[in-house]
Amino acid sequence: MKTVFLITLVGLFCGCQGSGNDAKSYILMIPMDTYVSKGASAVVEKIESDTVEVPSALAAYSKGIQKYAAVLMHVEQFPDSIKEVKGLSILDGQGQDIVPTVPQHQRDSIIMHFIQFARRSDIPYYDRVKDFELKLMKAR
Repeated sequence: MKTVFLITLVGLFCGCQGSGNDAKSYILMIPMDTYVSKGASAVVEKIESDTVEVPSALAAYSKGIQKYAAVLMHVEQFPDSIKEVKGLSILDGQGQDIVPTVPQHQRDSIIMHFIQFARRSDIPYYDRVKDFELKLMKAR
């Protein structure tokens, strides 16, 4: 009887462990105009993308802002390869852009928290990205 109770208890415990993981997949997409070749004026659209597993659209937006900032740094390091970063889209499992569904005040809060992080961090956002804050605000 004790063995059956112990097996049932262990099974119940293991079953409860799996229900806490509600991470969903989101695709971070950053469209940009890239030069066809070095020194050329012609551009083509390229999309920088990444997939993240996070519990909410708000967390996905936060990851998207981090990715957007990394792309801005890349653009500043290689200005002859990318003309313009156009914005940020985050697609859910159904292919819908979730950025407009995140309330504006929450998006602004995430951006401001990231700017504060950038000011304090060892990552040289401000040294490498001219007008970093203005460019980051394009992801709003």
